[in-house]
Amino acid sequence: MCPGRARRPDMPFSRIPPSSVALCCGALLLSVAASAQGPSASPAPGLRVYGVLNSTDTYLVDNTGAIVHTWPSQQVLATSLYVLADGSLLRTIPDGVSPAPGGGGGVQRLAFDGTLLWDYRYNGPGVLSHHDLAPLPNGNVLLIAWEDKTAAEAIANGRDPALMPGAVFRPDHIVEVQPTGPTTGAIVWEWHVWDHLIQDHDPAVANFGNVGAHPELVDINYPPVANTVDDWNHGNGIDYDPIHDRILLSVRTQSEVWVIDHGTTTAEAASHSGGRWGRGGDLLYRWGSPAAYRDTAPQILSGQHAPTFIVPGRPGAGHVMVFDNLLTNSDSAVYEFALPMDASGALLSTPTGLPQAPTIVWSYTAPGFFSPVMSNAERLPNGNTLICNARDHALREVDPAGAIVWQHTAPNGFVFHSHYVERSLWASAKIVDAQNGGMVDLELRLGTMHAGDNYLLLASGSGTTPGISVGMAEVLPLNPDPWFYFSVIYADYPGLLDDTLGTLSANGSGTGHFRIVPGILRGLDLNFAAVTFDVAGTPTAVTNPTPVRIGW
Repeated sequence: MCPGRARRPDMPFSRIPPSSVALCCGALLLSVAASAQGPSASPAPGLRVYGVLNSTDTYLVDNTGAIVHTWPSQQVLATSLYVLADGSLLRTIPDGVSPAPGGGGGVQRLAFDGTLLWDYRYNGPGVLSHHDLAPLPNGNVLLIAWEDKTAAEAIANGRDPALMPGAVFRPDHIVEVQPTGPTTGAIVWEWHVWDHLIQDHDPAVANFGNVGAHPELVDINYPPVANTVDDWNHGNGIDYDPIHDRILLSVRTQSEVWVIDHGTTTAEAASHSGGRWGRGGDLLYRWGSPAAYRDTAPQILSGQHAPTFIVPGRPGAGHVMVFDNLLTNSDSAVYEFALPMDASGALLSTPTGLPQAPTIVWSYTAPGFFSPVMSNAERLPNGNTLICNARDHALREVDPAGAIVWQHTAPNGFVFHSHYVERSLWASAKIVDAQNGGMVDLELRLGTMHAGDNYLLLASGSGTTPGISVGMAEVLPLNPDPWFYFSVIYADYPGLLDDTLGTLSANGSGTGHFRIVPGILRGLDLNFAAVTFDVAGTPTAVTNPTPVRIGW
């Protein structure tokens, strides 16, 4: 997108000069061009999403902090939320009695207008999802959850009775849920810490061993303190690496980040062999507190949250970002580090078999920058970093030098995390019944920087790549074909393409409509995208594509 433009009064689409439309349409036929972005001292264009804990609303804000959209909900937010690739909103909700902070029990997926699309519960008996989730490329969802073990079971697995003040011991596990209906899901994969324990307290127990010689296993007696609610691991952040099929998990109690092989069957995940990396469900890597496996190297992390892989296409792609809550008792930090890997992607150990230290390639801290709880950080496409400070319910964007280029304060209440949204166009439906017909609403949200710009919503039936240059660095993600030319020439065609040519409102919003006449266009796959342009016809932005299928 282009830099912010001066705001001008709204102008009804009926008053857009024909020359502006002609200039824009002519630009659509230019050759395809590529784009690249580097580190920037200006805020990244685009949108950010966040929600306040125990609030029903989720907010989409632009890079001025203006709210451009609100997702309503009938239930409050428990902790985490994500805007998915299809534009729907995935969020956790509280459902069940939580034994410790961060409890959830439910997951919901909402359409752009707040319509409930999926409502799933993982709340018993003896289990409760909590804290974070990770959407997978296949449409499934990873959930962190507690599972109840009795004190007797814990002691029988080597837990020191002196560290068992209560009757229940709660290790973490991960489940992968495949949505199967509006309120149902099938667990298609799972991993349990309980299957990967070691201890040197009770030699009569089968998992007795040398903790320092087995960093791939988890010491059931670390840390050596009693937890009154026996939330042993307190997993508080999870992410997925689709390139290496690995899971990243933050365990706050151990002050570590763990890497787990997702390329296993559930049976292999419960064992010590098999899977893509040949080690079953044992830890492939761990970092943060070497004392957890009896190493004397310095502790780096404490109380950390939200480890995430930097996604492909952004500076530092493949590296991990993590919010270190307790750098000191009054300071927090953000780290970007590179996992130690060989050319095959295997994670490396030292000659003595211990995890090799990662390379910290970037970090951030500042006077007064502190949140003892929650929070996250995310690399942006322009090289800046979006940081959520939960304690201060504040978002900030910093450039690579650490200078703050954007700030936003959320309504009162904790903000578990915030994310960048690479989307500015939503469709109200992905599939329309050709037999009965219907209408698809196309919702534009480009932010106040585009207030008063004109927009043109366009269609293509032949895909999104290579796309069309519109005289900008970015490319309109639609291919020229009969549908494209029809949507250009007959923009705002009554009864079919309504309001596809118009003017963005004061917060950069607009709505167009695609109407399907019953009985025609069966089996057609279309993609819609929009280009915006100023009064002189100069393009100012392009949107993401959004698909619509006309089914039968």
